[in-house]
Amino acid sequence: MNPRSLTRQKDFQQVYLEGRKLVTRTFVLHLLPAPDDAKAVVASKKVGGAVQRNRAKRLLRHMLQAVFFPGSEATVKKTAWFVDRVGAGPQDDGEAATGLWVVAVGRRPILERNIHDVIVDARAALARLDEPDRIEPDRTEPDAGRPQQPEGQ
Repeated sequence: MNPRSLTRQKDFQQVYLEGRKLVTRTFVLHLLPAPDDAKAVVASKKVGGAVQRNRAKRLLRHMLQAVFFPGSEATVKKTAWFVDRVGAGPQDDGEAATGLWVVAVGRRPILERNIHDVIVDARAALARLDEPDRIEPDRTEPDAGRPQQPEGQ
């Protein structure tokens, strides 16, 4: 069974705000455990003209089908793994997270890749889910995160 398409802006906002974000050179994945399976692909005008955007969305749709939704059994296993590692997002009406909402946002370099490269990128991004989140330096100070130079030079 194919996952439904995410269409409501409210659903997109929920995935963007509450989900987990995985960034690759060619696309950005937003993942959120949910009561059902749903997907969406996005390619803005930054990717290129209509032909380039359509190619990017076609690659993303194929990647989602191959990596995230190959079959109901694989999807259930992947969702259980995702919920165990990341934690379930807020659910409506107390429903258990048995599905996964995925939003794939294309980036311009996807146009230089073929479908096999995009699938490899997606699997590598999923493998990084086990890594702890990187700690960002405190950005409250103007020079935070920059190496300090010794005085007198």
